[in-house]
Amino acid sequence: MVIIVNPYIPLASTEDRDTYLSLVRDVAYETQANEPECLAYCWTRPVSNSDASTDSTAFVLGLEVYKNLDALTVKHRGSAPYLKMREVVTATALITFPKGGVPLYKAAGSGFLLKKGASELVSPENFFVIIQYTARDWDHASRFIDEEHKLSKEMKETEGVLALWCFVPETSEDEVHITIFMRLSNESYYSNTVENRIRSFEAAAIDQEAIARTRWWTGQGFGFFREK
Repeated sequence: MVIIVNPYIPLASTEDRDTYLSLVRDVAYETQANEPECLAYCWTRPVSNSDASTDSTAFVLGLEVYKNLDALTVKHRGSAPYLKMREVVTATALITFPKGGVPLYKAAGSGFLLKKGASELVSPENFFVIIQYTARDWDHASRFIDEEHKLSKEMKETEGVLALWCFVPETSEDEVHITIFMRLSNESYYSNTVENRIRSFEAAAIDQEAIARTRWWTGQGFGFFREK
């Protein structure tokens, strides 16, 4: 079972955000070159303050997907760029690491990390859509994910959609947090096709009394995606 890390990090300013991302970019280069068991390593920042966006520009969000736990905890976190990043972040108090460690997630639904023929490397033109939902319980989450299967199948055949990945926390007590992460070729595919399709998906998938959308923002970033 793949291991997913989905850090969501608020920073004090856009300057701190850019400093942090510059450190993570060095980690991304090392990860792509020397960590074949890392299937995706992508960091994004918001580019839109539209009504659908609920975050300021000083937030960053990462998506990291590993074939197994050792690929994350031993290989990745033992690399020189990662250790340097941790050292700088700790010395400058740039961010605060969560108590108990970074939460882990597992795949849900039927998403895809890399469409056939698409470039592994994220380009500056690529556009990301990150949407998060909270379901009251697993029964409602399962029904929502059933609808996500349909969305994923359609998006895999839709021009300009390079990745769609759905995941949930490894452990959950009552409420279930569901994330859909999409990579598009560029912003035009979002405004012309994907945004309206997501709203149609929500109309079918969301039970207003049991599921709520908690975050929706669009962004750009860097990194890579590999075939699962």
